[in-house]
Parts: sequence; C-alpha cells; structure tokens
Amino acid sequence: MGGIKIQEELCLVCNACTAICPTEAIEIDPFKSCILCMSCVEACPTGALYKSNGVIAYNPAKCLKCEDCAKACPTKIKKVDDRYPYSKGHCILCKRCVEICPIEIISIPGVVEKPKKKIKIPKEPIVVTEDCVGCEICVSECPIGAIRMENNRAVIDRDKCVYCSICAQTCPWNAIYIAGKIPKKRKKEILKFEVDKNSCIGCVLCAEICPGDMIKYHREKNIVEVPKACPACKLCVRACPVDAITLEVKFESPHPITEEGLVIIQEDYDILEKCARVCPTDAIVVDKKNKSIRMCIVCGACTVACPTGALKLGKINHRGKEYNRIEYSPYLCEKCGKCVEVCPMKTLRLTRGRIPLKGYCVMCLLCLSCAEAEKKKVLELR
Repeated sequence: MGGIKIQEELCLVCNACTAICPTEAIEIDPFKSCILCMSCVEACPTGALYKSNGVIAYNPAKCLKCEDCAKACPTKIKKVDDRYPYSKGHCILCKRCVEICPIEIISIPGVVEKPKKKIKIPKEPIVVTEDCVGCEICVSECPIGAIRMENNRAVIDRDKCVYCSICAQTCPWNAIYIAGKIPKKRKKEILKFEVDKNSCIGCVLCAEICPGDMIKYHREKNIVEVPKACPACKLCVRACPVDAITLEVKFESPHPITEEGLVIIQEDYDILEKCARVCPTDAIVVDKKNKSIRMCIVCGACTVACPTGALKLGKINHRGKEYNRIEYSPYLCEKCGKCVEVCPMKTLRLTRGRIPLKGYCVMCLLCLSCAEAEKKKVLELR
C-alpha cells in the first residue's frame, strides 16, 4: 500500500475529501497526504501510534504531544495540536475520501484502485466544454461581462474576453480551458451549507441535479444531507422549489493569468507588506489580519472597461523578455470608476491625489528588489 493518491492536476480544489477525513490526513493546494510509511509509528516514544492490521492506529491516552511523529513525517501531513485526539494526519483506511470525491481521482493503492483519468484538453484560445453544468458561476465572476448563458451552457464573447482566466479558475467542474491548459483552481471556503429541515419537502431535486452525487437523501428519515464541502456550483440551491438550501461560498483571489510575469511564490505577510510599501501605484494589498494578499495580475480588464483610453495594456522588456504592464494617462481619466468595478483583484481605487487612480501594476519591479533585499524569495519574475 502506498497511502492516499490524488491526480493533482485534475483536482477541483473542492476540499470534500479534506472535510470528510476523520484524521485530517489530506490537505489540498498544496497537496499533502499520508503515504502510510509508518515513520510516525517508529518515531512515537510511547506507543500512542502503532501498527495494526497494516494501518496506523492511535491511542490518545498515551500521547504526550511531543510532536516526534510530526517531525518524522516525510510529507509533513502529520500534526499535533491541543484538539482531541491531539495527533492527526495518519490514514486509517476508512476510504471516505475515495467515496466522496465527485470526479473519482483519489485512490488508495492496494485497497481501492481508481483508473487514472485522462482528459483531452482543447487547444483553442478559450473554450467551454460539454462538461459545463450550466451553474452560471462564471457569468458573475467574469470582470468584464464577456460570458452569457445559452441553452443552459456558458458562451464566451471572444471579442470582449481579455483571457484573464478567472472563469476557468472559478469553474466548479473544470469545463473552461484557456490556452490549452488545465486551469489552476482558485481556493474557496464554504462558509455555510445547510438544509432547513422545516422547509424541506423531500422532493430530492437537489440530490438528482448534483453533478457529483454528493447530496444524500435518507428516505426512512425524510432528510436531505449535504456534504461539508463540494465544488459549490449551487445547482442544488437553484433547483430547490422551497428555498430550503443555503450555500455561502468565499473565493480567494484569482491567480496570475499565466505562470509568467510577477508572481507571489511564498505568502510571507511581513515581507510582502514591505514590498507593498515601495509600490508607487499600490498594486499590492496585504491584509495581515485576514491573511490575504491581493496583487494586480495585469489581466487588462480595466483597459477594456476604460471609456477614454486612460488605461492601456502595454509592454516592457526586462533582460531580453517581454512582459505586460498597465499604462495610465491621468489627463485622460474622467474618474468614472468603471475600471474599479471590473477589477477582479479589487486593487484599483480612485483617489483625490495628483494621480487619481491607484492599484495597477506598471512592472517597475521595485517590489521584487525589496523582496530580494530581504533575502527571502516571496516574489519571482518568470
């Protein structure tokens, strides 16, 4: 047995597996999982962790919370904290992660084998595949309104599209592809997902419409059970005839359009705050309290929305390589705020100063110089 195996490139980052795992043996993006190597068992000085029938068993009464198991874990999934049962991160082969995965990309070699999924990625600049479930999530997330629904399927206006990839990053079921690549999914957190038992009439439309078969109906109790986490397409919410389902989702900031350009590679909030201070246009916003970072990704949505030409997508050459940048002409700006409205990163803001707009990246690279001076690799120009 080799522990939990996930086809990482196809993962929807829905976190259903992490939510259902009783021992917290899986983490998603970055991916970590127990490989059943028994290093934690060998390191445990008291026998709190021990091998039983080929799997890891645990007796919390013997645990000293010494963290020797966590230090020995090669994948760093093992953790020790003050929450009972203290030691977490070891797989007990309950197989719940395999069963809950909506696209069946989790296996446990030697226990549950799932055939490796192959996916044919369209090579067009941008395409919506037949996997589209018509959830409309991409419509509201598109910063420039380039997506509409036709016959229960998303249609992208290529004349408007700026290829920012936010639709592909946000699509719950991997139905949108840009530049022939599998999109890196935005992280999301389900804040609330519940069924009002008093309102539910047991019609099971929610369970029938769920693309991943993740909603369960217990006929004997006439109760609908929703998962703790899922791709969050909200089809169940729309299908419910009595509005008995509540699903609240919080998305993290989108990723850069491509893996090229100026990207954050380590979320060190102290260093990034220093980088933000030297940015002349306030294109980096660091919120230490909420542990969030927003940075202009040079998607060009603001330049498309600008009615006067005050914002344009330009180029800059650095060490023989060309990069996109945002160019701003204050004398053309009418302070209409349309650029602020479409900015997917919410970095743009109007000001009363000499330069009436802040939050766009001009690729001056002062932030990169600051990061390098701190001798910590938090930013990188690719």
